[in-house]
Amino acid sequence: MEEYPEELRSPPVALVALVGCSEQHGAIITHLLSQQPPINTLALPEFAQLTHLLQRSSSSYSPPTGFLKRDWLAKHRTKIPAVVAAFFSWDHVSGDPAQWVQVCSDLDDLKASIRPRNTKLLLAVVGKSEDISEDRLLALGKRAEVDSKSLLLYNPDPSQLDNSLQRLSARFSELGATFYKDEGRRIKARIEKKNFSTPDLQVHYCFKVAVYAEFQRDWAEALRFYEDAYHALLGICTLLLHGGKLNEAVAWFRQHIESYKTLDAPPEVIFLHWEWLSRQFLVFAELLDSSSATLPSASSQPLGTANQPLNEWEFHPAYYYQSAAQYMKEKRSALELAVSNSETFNEYDDGSAESVVPSVYIGQFGRLLEQGDDSAIQPITDDEYTRYVIAEGKGFQDSFEIIALLKKCNEMHSNRKFQRMGSLYAFQISRENFSLGDFRNAKQFFDGVANLCRQEGWVTLLWEVLGYLRECSRKQEIFAFISGESRPETLNGLDLKVTGDNTLHLEIDLVSPLRSVLLASVAFHEKILKSGVSSSITISLLSPLPLSFEIDQLEVQFNQSQCNFIIMNAQKVH
Repeated sequence: MEEYPEELRSPPVALVALVGCSEQHGAIITHLLSQQPPINTLALPEFAQLTHLLQRSSSSYSPPTGFLKRDWLAKHRTKIPAVVAAFFSWDHVSGDPAQWVQVCSDLDDLKASIRPRNTKLLLAVVGKSEDISEDRLLALGKRAEVDSKSLLLYNPDPSQLDNSLQRLSARFSELGATFYKDEGRRIKARIEKKNFSTPDLQVHYCFKVAVYAEFQRDWAEALRFYEDAYHALLGICTLLLHGGKLNEAVAWFRQHIESYKTLDAPPEVIFLHWEWLSRQFLVFAELLDSSSATLPSASSQPLGTANQPLNEWEFHPAYYYQSAAQYMKEKRSALELAVSNSETFNEYDDGSAESVVPSVYIGQFGRLLEQGDDSAIQPITDDEYTRYVIAEGKGFQDSFEIIALLKKCNEMHSNRKFQRMGSLYAFQISRENFSLGDFRNAKQFFDGVANLCRQEGWVTLLWEVLGYLRECSRKQEIFAFISGESRPETLNGLDLKVTGDNTLHLEIDLVSPLRSVLLASVAFHEKILKSGVSSSITISLLSPLPLSFEIDQLEVQFNQSQCNFIIMNAQKVH
């Protein structure tokens, strides 16, 4: 799940902002992070910084054109506070008229900046209670338009600091919960009124309500709206597993896969669907794997219902890792087919793919146009997107990801002493390594599988594994010989040096590991050969070695020995 951003992998935490009296921020931040749940903090020394942070785009409102903006989740976690706490020193509040005017001006600017976002306001006056005038404090609250609960005294004296921090954090929690509840209620009103033109907007609104419910730690509300949105399967399964509802999480995932497993799509882009399916299984496997330590064992769980019976293996992460690997294989095959069937694939490498970037909304792409210091995102057509994803797909080595997933399965079954299932995945790992040309690692896994096949008496599978082992050894020997890493040894154990005067004699027959370095091809020019009748025969000797061969003699053998003959090199002295 590392490829997913943090905002999709963990529940959100309320965000508040502190502005003014920056010398007090350190103690407050530390205290808020120690709360359960913790509260994240933006610390801003100047009021102008908050105004700049909260200002909205000046562009006119337009309806959403996608499911969710790419930065929406991160923005509400790190940039848009639910509560702003304005800190004023009592010296400034009770000072001369010029200082009071400055305090009022800062308050007016602050109210103007938070009003469009409905951000809650909290005032804190820093000073000792015996020094503070009640009348001036009420005047400050009236100017800020806040009630008495949101007007606090913050005493930094060590003897009073803990009480001040407790009151501050409690009020932050109350106002934060109110903010997120109000935001969720505002969007729920649109859902209830059906105030949207497309089904995509309903998903858009339901997802936002669910996120705001998570900010409040209202898991039931979040789950209900995630179910309505449905596309947020990750959120549904995370909440179910967090609540120990293993059965429900597995059933939800199965329903999700059954709904989206089949897809009618152009063959040139079907590989995207297989990749998406693989990612679904991988994420759920990691969720299940990370949650298994705190969940009851699968054997103690009721296996589904009469309408949706669940198999025992559906409760094990290894099944989902294996399914992720299988769909990644499907993706690889579909991508190879798309590339090979594309007659104009050379056009995909014209460099246009480099200008395609993620668009504003999740799942959308556009072309980046830059003119000087200005840039804009231009929509792309379906054909342009197809060319882009195929060009991008060519740059990935899916075999490495497949091997990593299969290794995860192999480790899980080996840890549970399931040798037979572990050997199945070891065999698949070996074949993937073999196809990559990594014969050393392939041989290592094939050796283990062969040993188990001998123990179990699996003759047919052993025959196949031994065939792979023979090819691994043969190819390793050939590559080592060609690269000079290994050299034949003489019978007396001395190193053999091959020179023009000291030649090397090798016998390469049909079963020799070196048979692929020298291949003989014979072409008969007549359909029938008769004894005593001349015929034309073409003999070709093929070799991938970067060496020149000089033929001294060539012996041609037939199944009738009287037809055998030897051709001598006329230029050689015998």
